[in-house]
This record gives sequence, structure tokens and C-alpha cells, in this order.
Amino acid sequence: MKPFTFRLDKILDYRKYLTKVAQIDLFNAKIKCIKREKKIKRLSEKRKEIAKSCIDEGVKGIDVPRYKIYLAYLSKIEHDLESAHALLKQEKENVINKKTILTNKSIKKKSLETLKELKHDRYIELSEREHQKVLDEIVITGRGRRS
Repeated sequence: MKPFTFRLDKILDYRKYLTKVAQIDLFNAKIKCIKREKKIKRLSEKRKEIAKSCIDEGVKGIDVPRYKIYLAYLSKIEHDLESAHALLKQEKENVINKKTILTNKSIKKKSLETLKELKHDRYIELSEREHQKVLDEIVITGRGRRS
């Protein structure tokens, strides 16, 4: 009997490739999300530090222009935080989209792998039947010669 071949092997390989690409895309999206979270954390820590130093100088006595500079800087940090939160939200949505894409690619790949396994099992079953048939014929013809 001829060896087992699966005609859709090239498609299966391509689907495996697409799955790996989707995994890489998801990984990159998660990294961007993590970087954005770190940036937000840094900005919030910076805001706390600036606010604390402004309060400390306010206790000591601060002139108005310097106080306005602090307020302008704090408002800039607030604005940066708001935009970073908006970008983080978009990046989290992007991660969710990449996850669904990866899930779909994995399902397509798995369905082909399952089909290949079924075809291979069927091939083995047919091969065993054919082998048993040959053995049965040998047994039958071997006994017929002895008589």
C-alpha cells in the first residue's frame, strides 16, 4: 500500500504560519499595552512628586510666577495622563481584537489538523484491513496446498 499523504499539508503549514504570525502580533500588542501602563505609572508618580514639591515650596513661601509654572506643568502632566489613558484603552481593545484573530486562526489550524488525524487513522485502518486480507489469503492458500 502506498504511504500516507495528506493533500492539504501545504494549507496546514500555511495555517500554522498564520497562527504564529497572529501570536507574534498579539505578543507585540501586549507589549505595547504594558509599556503604556508603565508610562502612565511614571506620569502619575511624576505628578505626585511635582505636587509634593509645589506644596513644600508653598509652605515655605513661593512667588506667583513660580507657582503658575508648577500649575502649568501639572496641567500638562494631567493632559498627558488623560491621553495616555485613552491610548491604553485603544491598545487594550487592540489586544482583544488580536486575541480573537488568534483564536480564529487556531480554530482553522486545529480543524485541519483534526482532519489530517482522521484521514491518517482511516489510512491505518485500511492498511490493517488490507494486511489482514493478505494474511488471510496466505493462510487459505497455504492450507489448500497441503491438501
